[in-house]
Amino acid sequence: MTNVKMSSYSQPGAKRQKLRTEHVDYFQAIDKIQYNNMAAASDTASYRYYNSAERIHSKTMEEWLKYSVSFSEFRNNGSDAHGRPTLSRQWDDNTDSVENHKRCVKALFDFCVKTGIKYWTAFDSDLIPHSDNIEENKTYFDEMVECVQECSQRSHVKLLWIAPDLHSHPRYTSGAFTSNDAATFAHAATQIKRCLEMSQRMNAECFLLWPYREGYDNVYHADVGREIKLFAKLMKITAEYKDRLNYRCQLLMMPYYNSNMHTNDGCTYHSWQHRQWRETEMINMYMWDVTSCLYFLKHYNLDRYYKVCSPPGHHMYMANVYNMLGGVFVTNAVDQCDSRRLTLMMKLIVEQGTPLPGGINLKLSPRRDGDLRDYVTTYVKYVDAMARALRFACSLISEQILSKHLQQRYTSYYSGFGSRLVSSDVSMEECEEYLKKSQGSRGDAPPSQGEHLELTLQRYLDTCDRI
Repeated sequence: MTNVKMSSYSQPGAKRQKLRTEHVDYFQAIDKIQYNNMAAASDTASYRYYNSAERIHSKTMEEWLKYSVSFSEFRNNGSDAHGRPTLSRQWDDNTDSVENHKRCVKALFDFCVKTGIKYWTAFDSDLIPHSDNIEENKTYFDEMVECVQECSQRSHVKLLWIAPDLHSHPRYTSGAFTSNDAATFAHAATQIKRCLEMSQRMNAECFLLWPYREGYDNVYHADVGREIKLFAKLMKITAEYKDRLNYRCQLLMMPYYNSNMHTNDGCTYHSWQHRQWRETEMINMYMWDVTSCLYFLKHYNLDRYYKVCSPPGHHMYMANVYNMLGGVFVTNAVDQCDSRRLTLMMKLIVEQGTPLPGGINLKLSPRRDGDLRDYVTTYVKYVDAMARALRFACSLISEQILSKHLQQRYTSYYSGFGSRLVSSDVSMEECEEYLKKSQGSRGDAPPSQGEHLELTLQRYLDTCDRI
């Protein structure tokens, strides 16, 4: 029996042929989504705005948007906090076996082919069965790598990033990076090491860390200083091991984020319960927003290794200011009808000059009462909304709709004393001297014309016919 197994593994070509023979297209009843700018309103099986090969601002739409499908959300079975699973997938028998994981991966690749999305993302726990045995895990990894490589070769869909799941296992209840138990820290480091090796073998372009459970309940119950240093230590040895592997990928970090906490503008809380939750829990997370994450990375000189993933909105703008924006993730909580918000997001990306390494990760869960066609339509809805926003953004940049206003608003900084404030050192005494000389010549600050600009932008988006 052993000889039979060895002979099958010694013939990799035969094994790959077997995979091709057994392949089943789970989406065969659904046509590939194509670009058709004349599609009728009821034609939800076409993209009206997303033309992957179309060049806009010197790059293709596919390059600017760099969509990826989240495998975690793809495997969602319709369950939630108050309901049982409602979705039954042909490829998923709900077992934690290697074969079931492989079928789910193959179904994901079929889904990407149908939607025309070239990247996917996953946590390691999405790909292999759970096991606390290190050698058994290695065997599972080897099998899954072979499966992914075969599917990727067949479909030309690539892995954008993989992340170690450092939050779902009971051992990580009190954190992984910041656990009070040294053995748990070692577990987390070993899991990251294996995940990095797996990521390299699957040619992932990025590697993500999500510190979901890193924080403390009560300050008298935790050595916060020690935990922060442990956090930085694991981040640092991760980056060092990546370099020793000679693995050229972008390291990404996603601060703690709860989509239920935000409205569509990304900054207002729905109710007093959410405000209370923020005050009592979220403040105790070490990475509770992008700003705390950026300060942490800068303080420990980790900003040269890592960039940050964030949702659209304020967090994204702050990461961009510090040249630390690595990717954007979009959930079902984002309103795809909010053209202004999505347009400003795409404008920021285009003005960077280069697409984000982590692209736009679509973390879209299926409806509990939907079918496969409905799930594909969910992606058509969001892919098209952001493609439309990209067209709007490029039009805004070309016509300088917003840049002219910004130049006028900050005109005092383009010459004289204002120019010196920006380009050179200015002392407190010089500020006082300038104020004395200019006293009486300047009145109140000029009006911001914020309402005028807001209405101008909204009317532009409502009537723009150049997309």
